Amino acid sequence: MLDFKPPKPNLSVIKVASAIMPLYNRLHLKGLTLDIDAESIVRLESIQGESALISPNHAASADPIVMFLLSKHISQPFYYMAARETYGKGAFSGVRGYLMQRLGVYSVVRGTVDRNAFRTTRQLLSEGEMPLVIFGEGEISHQNDTVMRFERGVVQFCFWAIDDMKKESIDKPLYVVPLGIKYRYTKDMWNVIDTALTELERSILPSSARTPVERYQRLRRIGISVLSTLAEEYQYKVDPDVSLNEHIQGLKEQILSHAEKIMGIDSDKDVLTRVRALKNIVDAEVYREIDQMTEYEQKIHEEQLQKFQQFYPDLERLINFIAITDGYVAEEHSPERYLEVIFRLEREVFGSAKMRGPRVASIRAGEPKNILEEYNTYKSQKRDTVERITTELETEVQNLVSGIT
Repeated sequence: MLDFKPPKPNLSVIKVASAIMPLYNRLHLKGLTLDIDAESIVRLESIQGESALISPNHAASADPIVMFLLSKHISQPFYYMAARETYGKGAFSGVRGYLMQRLGVYSVVRGTVDRNAFRTTRQLLSEGEMPLVIFGEGEISHQNDTVMRFERGVVQFCFWAIDDMKKESIDKPLYVVPLGIKYRYTKDMWNVIDTALTELERSILPSSARTPVERYQRLRRIGISVLSTLAEEYQYKVDPDVSLNEHIQGLKEQILSHAEKIMGIDSDKDVLTRVRALKNIVDAEVYREIDQMTEYEQKIHEEQLQKFQQFYPDLERLINFIAITDGYVAEEHSPERYLEVIFRLEREVFGSAKMRGPRVASIRAGEPKNILEEYNTYKSQKRDTVERITTELETEVQNLVSGIT
């Protein structure tokens, strides 16, 4: 049994949360503001009262707050699907979970047949009381300009919901709305960036190696040093004739293979798919409901958790660097790109990263797509139709993000 957290939206709690959001924003998000154009507002208002799924990119940990602020801005509460681990564990997880549920959030243990989450998603989409928000990438990319491949389940949920509506002889549209979120800093961040680079250099470079070079070379030098340290740790051979990008991908493969070996998994899929699969296996075991287990089942469960502890740091490392490539900053020397890479490096070197400076979250909504219009095609070509619409949705979100200047 999975420890499912159902949505229990409470308008009074939502109003209180909206009222205290400016204080939370100032204390924890350094003063985050929204920028949304009139056309996007019109598109979002057009789906009010309809069955609808909103699918944004997932560039930063602040994205759920951005979506809550958006719902406040257009006076339309949302439902939200969230990974089970966001509810936390420990002393304050109960309070956190209580509030999240009253804000319309429900849990899913990713990569499993989480029947409660699947059933709830289908029900919310078919009933259409409020739009449902699902981040298509599943994981945070930590990149402002790059959209990772969308999970196919997002579109599949919509067709399952239409199946349910057809059984009840309900004939109404179900819309999918692509949404792009992109952040920019509202003040000069170059001194902050230089200070962050200095802190990283002091932690990983010997004093003799801290020679004066221009800013981008400092960042790249730090990245190469981290790569070299990890290569030695994972016994990855560095070939001087191979490009840095090839080394980055090769090291990801080495770390991933190490984790898969511990798990007894053999896969020929791409790195992103394999990382997602490993994360899903871990989530499914960590968040299993143990109350109804026998003593023997609990013993096996504990043994599994101990095994996971061996490679969990590897998995977190992969997730941290999954979207990174050499040249990302070189393509555009923006403060945002510098700080995205610095954020990753700080998480690797220090174990945590700092939130820096006030930001604007720009939001752009694409044209709502009525999935019902694709239903007949879906009935005869299910897999291909889901694949095609998912790719179209992902591409549209990327275009929205790229179009934000």
